[in-house]
Amino acid sequence: MEDFYEKEVNCLCCGHSFSTLKVRSRSAVPYKIDSDFCPHYKEGTPNPHLYYVRVCPECGFAFSDDFSKNFPTGTKEIIKAKISYEWRKHDLGQLRDTAKGIETLKLAIYSATLKKEKHSVLAGLCLRLAWIYRTENKQNDEQRFLQLALQEYEESYLYSDFNGSSMSELRILFMIGELSRRLGQYTKAVSYFSKIIEHPKRNEEAKILNMARAQWQIAAEENRESK
Repeated sequence: MEDFYEKEVNCLCCGHSFSTLKVRSRSAVPYKIDSDFCPHYKEGTPNPHLYYVRVCPECGFAFSDDFSKNFPTGTKEIIKAKISYEWRKHDLGQLRDTAKGIETLKLAIYSATLKKEKHSVLAGLCLRLAWIYRTENKQNDEQRFLQLALQEYEESYLYSDFNGSSMSELRILFMIGELSRRLGQYTKAVSYFSKIIEHPKRNEEAKILNMARAQWQIAAEENRESK
């Protein structure tokens, strides 16, 4: 338990106060990071993504730090009808295995959808779930949630709903390009990496620019080989 600490939180939906486990940063140092920013942790060390979501034991609403506190009109009533009325009160805030981590992320995706949360938030949830499936070598499930993440990132870029978040336009463009590449959509991937390379603010994020150049070459080669 020295790898964890308890955090007291209030449910965004019903206001109930509860505690949930979080992984200490010193206990989760990845030994490698994939090109879509998926971190890999040594066997036997906790995976923070299993604890990314908080689940209210009272009403069943699941959320992360990225959720906004504002609920569009009528969404709380929808959440109560679709989640809370069907919820059997139980605590998901303690130690989680992979199955429980997957359960909490799926519940958060459902909660975010009912709440009409930003596309960028939904994209992040789907991406983390895909990462967990990757570590479990479940390729079909990974591809499914990479595709959902891609769709949400595209919507986020279209409506610029990432403004005010930790995601920049260049990072959104990169994620669209890289997820497209991983899903075999090479022409689209090349197009989005090019948008970064030609972007007027490209030099403000040198790391993303360099990654885009590298992935552009890989995607272009994969595109040639696929033909």
